[in-house]
Amino acid sequence: MNEQPGASYYGRPVVKPHVWTPLIPWYFWIGGMAGAASVQCVAARVRGEHELAVVYKRAALAGVVVSPVLLIADLGVPARFHMMLRVFKPTSPMSVGTWVLSAFGGAIMLSTAAELLGRQRASRALEIVSAALGPALTVYTAVLVADTATPVWHEAYQTLPFLFAASGIGAAGAVGCAFAPAGQTAFARRLMLAGALGVPLAGHLMEKRMGRFIAEPYRTGKAGSFRRVAEFLSLAGAAAAMLGGKNRTAMRVAAACVAAGGVFERFAVSAAGTQSATDPKYVVQPQRARLDARGATGDAS
Repeated sequence: MNEQPGASYYGRPVVKPHVWTPLIPWYFWIGGMAGAASVQCVAARVRGEHELAVVYKRAALAGVVVSPVLLIADLGVPARFHMMLRVFKPTSPMSVGTWVLSAFGGAIMLSTAAELLGRQRASRALEIVSAALGPALTVYTAVLVADTATPVWHEAYQTLPFLFAASGIGAAGAVGCAFAPAGQTAFARRLMLAGALGVPLAGHLMEKRMGRFIAEPYRTGKAGSFRRVAEFLSLAGAAAAMLGGKNRTAMRVAAACVAAGGVFERFAVSAAGTQSATDPKYVVQPQRARLDARGATGDAS
């Protein structure tokens, strides 16, 4: 019997592809933006740019309100989210992420309530709590997908969090550029630029570390199309921000491009996961290569 390299039993997938709806990539992006916005809110407070801080805080609040709705809608059974809070399991990224999202949401909501009641010290203290949880909220979804057997995610466990972090930072910076007063956008613009340039850089670093073969789904099919659009929008947004100067229209166009680039990047990650899980060669060939390497090492010894 002649087997094709990377063939599986009757050509069936070796690992089960995810069954997420498009709500999950949106959840990844919105949650990442909210987490990064909470950190940038506190940084803006430190800089004395309080109107910018309010924009970030409202963005984080909006994100944490929408995120659970998207997650629960995709789960289909609202009780599943509630059941995740019955126990805290540090070895489970999903358990940790559920608790981080819940704690972050509680902190930012209480901070907003304290602000409306005139309790500024309590509000600022809770902003710091949400900012401490923000980085975990931004990258936990990358850790979650990398902890699966999906080849293109699992092999990217070292670099995928950096890609999600860059996208979140850029998205939050874009929100600041779009909605903050003109005199308080310089800090947000720098963060937006860092995120916009960081997304393609992190993506290429991720592909390089995975190797050309495993990274192939990111360059082909639907995932490849999403990835190219994401890079184009991110770089176009960076160019518009640098060339547009203080022009508000140019700044908002740049912000829209950077934010949209982050969304397409999340869809690229989701689609690449499906493509790599569906095609058995991305599971079988790397396993055979590792077995051959172990065999060669054993023979040598």
